[in-house]
Parts: sequence; structure tokens; C-alpha cells
Amino acid sequence: MSLIRFLGFIFVIATILAADTPAYELSTIYQEVVQKIKDESINPVDEKRLMNRCLEGMVNSVDQNGRYLNEEEYETLYLSSKAVAGVGLFLTEKHNHIFVKSVVDHSPAQKASLQKGDELVQIDGTLVRDLSFEEVVSALRGAPNSKVKLSVLKLNSSKPTEVQVMRKAINLDLITSLMFKGDIAYVKISSFAQNALLEMLDDTQYLYDAQHHKISGLVLDLRDNPGGYFISGIALTSLFLEKDKLIINVKSRHKEEKKQYKNTPQDFDGAEYTDKIEALSFLKTVPLVILVNNDSSGSSEIVASVLQEYNRATIIGTPTFGKDTFATLFPLTTTSSAVKFATARWSTPKGKSVWPSGVTPNIEVTQENDADDKPLTEALRLLQKK
Repeated sequence: MSLIRFLGFIFVIATILAADTPAYELSTIYQEVVQKIKDESINPVDEKRLMNRCLEGMVNSVDQNGRYLNEEEYETLYLSSKAVAGVGLFLTEKHNHIFVKSVVDHSPAQKASLQKGDELVQIDGTLVRDLSFEEVVSALRGAPNSKVKLSVLKLNSSKPTEVQVMRKAINLDLITSLMFKGDIAYVKISSFAQNALLEMLDDTQYLYDAQHHKISGLVLDLRDNPGGYFISGIALTSLFLEKDKLIINVKSRHKEEKKQYKNTPQDFDGAEYTDKIEALSFLKTVPLVILVNNDSSGSSEIVASVLQEYNRATIIGTPTFGKDTFATLFPLTTTSSAVKFATARWSTPKGKSVWPSGVTPNIEVTQENDADDKPLTEALRLLQKK
């Protein structure tokens, strides 16, 4: 464990004790720890980074998925109007190591032969183990056509390899759709962006028209989908349920904010798409299979858990991530930074939570390699029987 990560843990402990400890004592403890590290640490000390990690520790103590965004991160992710490019990687953190979760098609990362499961070791000579997840993401971003040097440890390899990747503007296809034998439609949603409902409606309408309104089954692929806007998750779920059906219950620490979201356009900002939704009313009865895995999270779990509970869909794959909270971004007034952490919790119509075990598939199938997509094969087999 690096020194800075260790200090973050120290601050978490201090935060937990804060309720019984006067503020001036906490300040004194903090100053003493920082001074001791500056005086005695064998590693170089950046006091600003120490403070950033302390703030991260505070947020993580109340939400393990929470984030403190320093000035640079907040500017890059939320405020800047400058063009920002990337390399086309989706990352995940496991035991303080950063791995490639997926690679965007036709991206610089794919051209550099980066693959799912690769571990990032260094970025431009800086050890990844000394960076927070947010710092890793920030380091991979930069001006279009700028270059970044990565040291990557491949699966089943003991020695890292170096690759130089040029940052480019990354265009993500939120939704991919196609047809399989037997008039079975396949729709993959990579994330629940703000416009996910409109894209889903347009893509499905295209398939429906091309098939002369003959679709006998639908595979909805939510694997590796980290979630996104929870309203988009509610909107997508609504397409497969009858009108006015309860979708989720939401509650926060403020009792007056408890709410139920139902299948009505007003509850998912879908009023302007009423005609498009009605034109695809076959979705309410079409045989449906949903593919999930451990990286299906947030809004993906809303769709899967609710449609499973209503016996509207068969879930195939492996248990999902298990995230039952919504996060809110709070800009800070003292600096140009922000914090983001969970402020509400959701449950299914029957009051069930996906935390901590995730959504358990009806049929558990593991994808062992990219060449043999066993979950999809099982989904197609199941639908072709109906």
C-alpha cells in the first residue's frame, strides 16, 4: 500500500472518530501526521496530494463509490469547454490495481492491441499504483492528437510492455442493434446516457420496420454496462411494462423525498416521445432475454431486477455488481472542486435491494472467452424455442 493511500485510511479513521472529537483536536492530529510524514518519510511528499487523498478518504468512508474531484478533475470532467480526447478504455479497479474492463471499437487503444484484462502499470512514467482511479482517468485524457506512453501487463505475462497511444476524440455507440436467425432482435446498450431512451426507440423502430414488423424475440445485452442516468434506466424499463406499473421505490435520508417511479411518461421525462413509444407497443409482450455480468451496474440493475421480478424477462449471465444507490454531484463553494456521493437508495416494486449480491440470473452462464459467447448463444437458443 502506498504512503498516500495509507494516509487516506488514517483520515477515514479520524472521520469516524470526529463525532466525539473536538474540531481543534482533529486539526492538530492532521497537522501532526502531515509534519511527521514530511520529516520522516522515505518517499517524496506532495502536501496538496496528501490533502486530496484525505478528502477522498472522507468521501469514501460514507460511500465506497464516492469521489472527491480536485480542481483539475472537476474542470476537465464538468466545466471545461475545451476539446478533450482519450484513448478508448473503460477501466476497473481491483485491490488497488487498475485493469482494462473493455476497449472501444476502432479506438486508439484497440489499434494499440490493448485488451480486456490488461493491467495498467505506468502512465508516462508514473506508477499507476500511486494514483487514485480519478487521477488515472485524468492522465489518460488530454488534447486531441497528443501522445501518452503506457506500460501494460498483459494477461499471463510477467513483464510489462510499453505502447505509445495517440489521444483521439472517442465516439461511443451507446446502442448497437442487429437481427439474428428466427426474427430475433439483439440490442446492446453500453451505458445509460441522457439520450438512451431516444436512441433505443430509434434503433428499435429501424429494426422493426426493416423486419416488416416481424420480431419474435429480443435479446437486451447489458453486460459491462456501468449504469449512468437512473431516469434513463427507468425509461428503458418502462418500454417492456404495461402503463402505470410501479418500477422502483426511492428513498433518501429526508423522509419527505421518498418517491415511487411508475410507468408514466412524466416519471421518466418521456412525454415528448409518447408517439414513438406507442408505435413500439409490441415491446410490452415480445419474449425478452436480458444478458448481464458482474460489471452490469446501477441503471442496468434497475432494468434487469424489475423486469425479472415482474416475470417479464429471463436473465442470463452472471450476478450483477450490486449497486442500489444514486449519486449526486455537489460543487464546493470554497474551491473549484466538487464531491459526488450516494444520496438516495432504490428498491424493486416488492422492496428488494440488489445490494450486496446483485441480480441473480435465472440461468447462470459464464463467458469464458471473447471467441465463444456462451450467454448470447443460450439466449438465442431459449428464444428460438418459443
